[in-house]
Amino acid sequence: MTDITGFKNLKMEFKHIENSQTAWYPEGVNGCDKETFLRNNPHANESIFNALDFNGDGWITEQEYAMTKNMDVDGDGTVTDQERNNACMEGMKYFARRDINKWFSIDRNRDGLKSNVEQKGWSVRCNNGKNLDGALSNDELAKKYNMKEEIIGDIQSWLDDTIEELKSSAKRQYGVELSQKQIIEIKKEQIKQLNTWLLKEGDNEDSSFYQQLNLDSYTRLMSTEDGEACCGGDICEFSGFSPSNLTRNGKYTADEMKARLEWAENSYLVDDNGKTVYDENGQTIPAKMMTPEQVEKYKEIVESVTGKPWDSNDWEVTEKQWDEICEKVNGTYGDETRLEGKTRADVPQNRQALLRFLEEKGWLYEQFK
Repeated sequence: MTDITGFKNLKMEFKHIENSQTAWYPEGVNGCDKETFLRNNPHANESIFNALDFNGDGWITEQEYAMTKNMDVDGDGTVTDQERNNACMEGMKYFARRDINKWFSIDRNRDGLKSNVEQKGWSVRCNNGKNLDGALSNDELAKKYNMKEEIIGDIQSWLDDTIEELKSSAKRQYGVELSQKQIIEIKKEQIKQLNTWLLKEGDNEDSSFYQQLNLDSYTRLMSTEDGEACCGGDICEFSGFSPSNLTRNGKYTADEMKARLEWAENSYLVDDNGKTVYDENGQTIPAKMMTPEQVEKYKEIVESVTGKPWDSNDWEVTEKQWDEICEKVNGTYGDETRLEGKTRADVPQNRQALLRFLEEKGWLYEQFK
């Protein structure tokens, strides 16, 4: 890597890159090629272009340039190797924690193991984003799909796959080749989040929305950019508000928050294969994507942050409040201090299986031994 000096003074000319569609940017991405960059910036050299082109594909995309600006924490117009590494590790540790939380969207009984029934529930959640199975227990899923539950794996392979994905992400998003020392740091973050889960009691209908909501509802509740699906779900239908208003106006109004929830709750009927079901007139059939309990839970989360009744209109959600709502929706609110002062006696009964699993793996924190 090399320090990126004076990037704020660079003239960037972005144009559409053909065949650049991705899951995150369905309309494609814009970028600046090396020839254009050097022509517009005769005092810059090729090494600066290469430093800005994180993934080495010959283009500095708008996203890569925005990432560079975000890494310049002191605002001096220079991104040092240290700043880049710091930003990269902050991002990779966040995704390491998130992937542990994602694992528990599969592992519904929180024992560190994956069963065929849990895998079925995960597959349905991913392939049919409008289902209402997320709050069902293993027994309920097994009954619904007429399955006999069998263990088919544990979290070890999930952790290993996550590390490989993070290595690719670090290179693609930050231009950083993770060192063995950095990988060890990330693995420690994984183990820390697993131990944190010993103190998270909620399961099934009491679990976080991250664990129980279908992909479409979750995506609609969380997306903050127009036309951009933050979590892979469907946001193509008209929502009645603009997700970008948080950035544009620095807030969401009460009416916008209500429109968001209505958007996340209501959809149309689909079959078990995710295919749209039509009535005899060829019209879609209205269907719910959230249970009444889930709708009330979301309202309670928002009320806990704003301090105002959901049904009133004299409230709004600021950017700071939105961040807190997101943490509560994800079930990560309070994670930073959750382990402090806790011992084995604090681990609830419904986490004893996970405790034994971590103990057998040698991943259990000393405070729980």
